[in-house]
Amino acid sequence: MSNREYAKAQIDALPERTLTTLVKVIEFMSSQNWSFESDDEYLASIPGMTESIKEGLATPLSECVSLSEVWPDV
Repeated sequence: MSNREYAKAQIDALPERTLTTLVKVIEFMSSQNWSFESDDEYLASIPGMTESIKEGLATPLSECVSLSEVWPDV
């Protein structure tokens, strides 16, 4: 079963009240995606994100936490 088929099956199994909430969440997510021309524009709209990215870029790798420490299963 593909991921898409699995997701559809799970949605089909939801009670109507839960499905109504899920639709509202999806509508909100869609409206967020359509209001920006690019990912850069979206990220720049988040307060403090540009500064956080610049700070991260300026941090030496030796001071960074390794990916395996953050997500051991990746």
